[in-house]
Amino acid sequence: MSPSTSITMKIIRSLRGMILVAAVLTFVAAPLRADQQHGSDQHAPAEQHDGMQEVSTNGGHESDGHETAGAEHGDAHHGTENLTPSQEMMRILEHKVENTPYIHEYPFPKIKLPKDWKVSIAGFTLDLSPNRHVVYMWFGMLLTILLTWLAARQNRTGVVPRGYGNMIESVVVFIRDEVAAPFLGRDAARFMPLLLSFFFFITVMNLVGLVPFGAASTGNINITAGLAIITLSFMLFSGMKANGVLGFWGGLVPHGIPLPIGILMFFIEFLGLLMKPFALAIRLFANMLSGALVIGAFYALIFGMDTVVVAPLSIAFLLFMSLLKIFISFLQAYIFTMLSSFFIGMSVHQDH
Repeated sequence: MSPSTSITMKIIRSLRGMILVAAVLTFVAAPLRADQQHGSDQHAPAEQHDGMQEVSTNGGHESDGHETAGAEHGDAHHGTENLTPSQEMMRILEHKVENTPYIHEYPFPKIKLPKDWKVSIAGFTLDLSPNRHVVYMWFGMLLTILLTWLAARQNRTGVVPRGYGNMIESVVVFIRDEVAAPFLGRDAARFMPLLLSFFFFITVMNLVGLVPFGAASTGNINITAGLAIITLSFMLFSGMKANGVLGFWGGLVPHGIPLPIGILMFFIEFLGLLMKPFALAIRLFANMLSGALVIGAFYALIFGMDTVVVAPLSIAFLLFMSLLKIFISFLQAYIFTMLSSFFIGMSVHQDH
């Protein structure tokens, strides 16, 4: 088997890992129906409250019926007639980062998502109704599968990859030689599908957030927690498979230390084992959320200040931050993949 064919097979196997990743993340994010309901209902009272404030300021000459009609009229358009510039800017920032049961790029109209997708399992009802971040996660999954499938198909038909196939293969070789091999050693090939799935999937989800009407699913802590749970699962099960159940858990504590200290160290090491993937989730979530907030802030200035004077400066900074976030999207995917490889390697090769 030629090196190109071998790398192609790694890409193909990574597609199966992609489906597993998306399935786990869907079930992690799906039960958050309360957050969706809160996101869908929180703006209506706010608009009514703002309308009531304006009525009271004008002396209360308008009736409640006219006030309701005004709120509905505002929601049908931009919903900002009764908002101050600072309130309008906050509304834009909320739309940039919040998770909602609709797709909405402020100030354009909403695209509502289906509701009441409920499944009953053993008397437990699981609400699988999609929200904005889950939909863009699915979109990122399909786009990643398509892009990697095209690269695998191109590389399979020729001995020497060219163009797009060569670019993807260079990324695969980089992950194999610089991320998997240093930490996993002889077991690197076994974990390549997982690491490739992490890198391509996270990169695509990050970049989707820069597309108009897009949202970075990795800016949702539940999505990144799902990724971290997958890493933790591989840490535990791969470590127990390589060292044995007793050998893995016993290897958390150095040999030859007194029993009381050993028990204390075991709990400390166990907490450290859980904190490693937790740090992965927080790192990716915080970086992508902060990037979305910064970009949303420059975007909000254009509408919030109600003047074209700030538009050129806002657009210039918006373009700069968007280009910077492209780099950060790749960087955060690399960091998550590298640390996952490192943590799994620590569990598999405890003697090192």
